Amino acid sequence: MDLSILFYVIIIVGILLVLMATGTWISFALFGTSVIALMFLGQGNMQNVLESTLINSINSYTLVAMPLFIFMGEILILSGCSDSLFKGVKRILGPFPGGMLHTNIVACSIFAACSGSSTATTVAVGGVSIPELDRQGYAKGITLGSVCAGGTLGVLIPPSIMMILYGSLTGNSIGQLFIAGIIPGILLGACFILYIAFACIKNPHWAPPRSKFGGIHYLKDLLLSLKDLWPIILLIGGIMGSIYGGIATPTEAGAVAVLISLALWGLYYKTMTKTLLLEAIRETILVNAQLMISIVGARCLGMALSLLNIPSTLSTYVANLPINEYIIWAIIIVIYIVLGCLVDGIDLLVISVPVFYPIMVNGLGFDPIWFGVTLTVLLEMSLITPPVGFNLYVTHSISGTDNMMETIKGTLPFVIVMFLFIWIMTAFPILATFLPSSMQA
Repeated sequence: MDLSILFYVIIIVGILLVLMATGTWISFALFGTSVIALMFLGQGNMQNVLESTLINSINSYTLVAMPLFIFMGEILILSGCSDSLFKGVKRILGPFPGGMLHTNIVACSIFAACSGSSTATTVAVGGVSIPELDRQGYAKGITLGSVCAGGTLGVLIPPSIMMILYGSLTGNSIGQLFIAGIIPGILLGACFILYIAFACIKNPHWAPPRSKFGGIHYLKDLLLSLKDLWPIILLIGGIMGSIYGGIATPTEAGAVAVLISLALWGLYYKTMTKTLLLEAIRETILVNAQLMISIVGARCLGMALSLLNIPSTLSTYVANLPINEYIIWAIIIVIYIVLGCLVDGIDLLVISVPVFYPIMVNGLGFDPIWFGVTLTVLLEMSLITPPVGFNLYVTHSISGTDNMMETIKGTLPFVIVMFLFIWIMTAFPILATFLPSSMQA
């Protein structure tokens, strides 16, 4: 590899690490690194390049979907939708091994399919379920672990804010990424449920005696659950059906979903007030502004790397190494796991994609949609791995306990499940590529 490229990489990584070590926001650290790279390492007319990148970074129709889905998630939290959701799922899953612990996973999966936010999912479902499960005598560790892990499904099951960011940074279809996340999201949720059932069978004291499975009584519960779940089913069907059927783009589906959620909030749940509506709008603006700043920083750094020929040189170099591509992928997984313990998922996405995407897709020939979905699972792990796993702190804050280690120990088995699931995705990439390919057809 050209020594000048290696020198550029060392300088850029060093500047980025120094800025991050000083406590600078990741978005500003990315932007500052790109400015230094363009001004001092690049050659000629770099100011015009920076200006055009700043404008084009946020002048994107596809990014309009992001504030729409964020707004929808805020509406669902404030409307009381999570209470009905938890009640409906509890009726269905109560008789199974693990009882209401499964409710956390399924409720999180359903809520994630509406909100697209792991934080929103964890707060909405955990705030309802944790007090109820404590009252019924479920073990604290597995209760917190199921909420924490279930919340991560918010960045995999569409609509996903993280997939919107990945698509905007790489130029891939956000609609295809959304559809590609459906099967892996359902399977990962099923893996969580299987672990809970096995753990509760092996450790009966983790859960109280479950209710008996009665045919007629259970059928009645199923019918009653539809009363609580039909608004969510309507919302999910409206989003996924319109995208998969080619009726609407993700941005248009987001707009329709906001209208449906507003109508449900005002006419069905009847909890809408002017104060709550303004709170939802304010939170949407704040979250979206933070994400847009990160996008600008990542785009500027990506442009700096491209002008210095770093991604193309690295991908060519890696592709020509006498090493199997899966060994390289394993090394990248380890890098993500280590960095995920230190950097938040979204920040890690915007930092790493300009470097690893050309290596995985252009250099090694992996499918970009598969890589986007599998990368999302990797970033999910960063949400629940200490010391900076954001979902760990969110779950701990709503748990009512002072023992952080209890949350970490309860979550660790789910981290192992997710790690094994990444290798399942690697062995069977069709899990992520089947629906997008049929969508294209």
